[in-house]
Formats: sequence, C-alpha cells, structure tokens
Amino acid sequence: NPKIHRTQKAGPVINQLCLQYSEVLMQETKRVLKLRNEIIKAIPKFPNNKDTKTKLESMHLTELLIHYLSWMSRCISIKPRKVVVEPAVTNDRRYKLLKLDIDSLLEKVRKGENLTPHLSLKALSRGYTPEASKKEPGVNRWADKDFLLNVMGYHHFHLGTKIEAKGHVERSDDVLFAGVSRDEFIAIGLFDHEVFEPIGENMSPERKRLWEMFDKRILRNTPPGSVVISSPIATSGHPIHLVSTAQEYSWVIREVDPKLDDHKYIAELYSGAGAEVPKKPKLEWALNFSDLGLHEKNYNYFFMLRRGFN
Repeated sequence: NPKIHRTQKAGPVINQLCLQYSEVLMQETKRVLKLRNEIIKAIPKFPNNKDTKTKLESMHLTELLIHYLSWMSRCISIKPRKVVVEPAVTNDRRYKLLKLDIDSLLEKVRKGENLTPHLSLKALSRGYTPEASKKEPGVNRWADKDFLLNVMGYHHFHLGTKIEAKGHVERSDDVLFAGVSRDEFIAIGLFDHEVFEPIGENMSPERKRLWEMFDKRILRNTPPGSVVISSPIATSGHPIHLVSTAQEYSWVIREVDPKLDDHKYIAELYSGAGAEVPKKPKLEWALNFSDLGLHEKNYNYFFMLRRGFN
C-alpha cells in the first residue's frame, strides 16, 4: 500500500542522461505528458535555449528520469537528520577556527532546515547539457554532473553564515564534505578548494587526502582479499543505481497510469492509505525530490509509490 503524506506542493521535477538500452514505448496519457513537461521546464539547462529543450523533448521517459535523478542527487531534501561527526573533522587543524560555522550548519541539519544555500552553485544551474551526451571523442561527461558525488557519494557544503542577495551563503574557501542519506548526515572531513582540482600526474594534497579517506571508509570491516566495487558508474557518467531507479520508475508509471482511470483501483489506493476517496479525484504524477508518487490536488496528498534516495 502506498504511504500518504501531506505536502506543500508536489516537489521539484527534474531529469537526467541515459544508458543506451531498448525501451518499450508507451502511449503517453495527458498525465504522463504533464510530468514530462514539468521535468523539462524545471531542470536547469545550459545552454538554456530551444535546441536543449528540443533534445529533452525527444527523449524517452526513462532518459528524462535519469537526468532528473542525476540532478536531484546533487540536492538535499528538507527534513531533519541525525548528525554524525567523524574524528577526521574534529581532529583537523581548521576545526577550532571554523567550529561556529560548522555548528551552525549542523544545527540546520538537525532541525531539517533548507541546506540548499550551502551547496555548490553548480548544483542549481548545471542540471543538463547536450554536450555531455555526445558520442564523439573528448566529450566531457562530467559537465552536468558532480564527479566526487557520483564516485564517492559525498556532498560538500560551504560554511558561510551570511546570506547573499541571490539566496546562497557567502562562499568559503574551506568546505565540509559529508555523506547524506534520507535520515543521516555524516560529516566526513574539512577541505579547501584544492580538493576540486582535476586529477593529473600531480594530485593536490587535499584531493589525495580525500581519496585516502574515501578508500579507508569503503574498506572498513572488509575481510582481507575481498573484491570491492565501491561506485559502479555507467559510461555516460551516471551511477548505476540512478539508472536502475529511473528504469524502475518508468516501469511503475507504465504499469500504474492506465489504472488511474479505474474507479476500483483508485478506491483501493485511497483505502490502502487510510484516506477517503474524493468525489472527483484529481491524480497527477509527481516527483518529490527523488520520491515517485501521485499528487492528489483536492486534498493535497502525495501517495508515495517508490521511495527515493533523498
């Protein structure tokens, strides 16, 4: 049975790039077309022009969902989380100097406040570019992705407390890396912006330290001689788990959408969630961060059909 949640609005709808595989085409209803249009409208596109929009419009639904989930993986849903601070943070020589700023951020995490102002500006403006999906040599697959997030699963947060005119906190040279799940925020370490320098023959000390920290965390409690595949990545640059989730969401939409005109199914949907069926239910497909569900307009319900990663 789906879980039901009251929501301020059906959350943001945005997209992502696809592995190449065959997909069964479905006859898309007005509900599905509306979802597609919301995705295309909401995703931060660059360049933001007609050609980019046309490229998105030509995609299969699964491709759009991969783009959505990839972009959404860079965002943080607004909900309270348990905070864990690892010794690498408190033992860092910068910790005492930055403690007030760190404590301010972590208090927002505990209270479930919006963390978007602390994220990289690229997370809000670099959702999709056609350049990243070209098949010619030398293509930058990471132009619309966060390399460290996709490979390691770590977000980074600016530690400023002053809110700039555009709504983000004042940019800080030092950033806090953290692993963020639906329920937990694990502060991993403090780094300066050298950590973002491209990998080359001479890796910066900060980037090298991050890789060493990542390897150590991944190998915790792993028996000697074990084979560890930490972050499977598709050739498109997308984590495999995002691609699989997009495929599943597309399947759910194909299976459920025809039933939304069936009064018996709708009655079972509301009954399973413990809600009264409206006289004229108005159900629309919606993505609330990475959760897939149905938004009911009369009572502003969100029937969660699949739980996402954030």
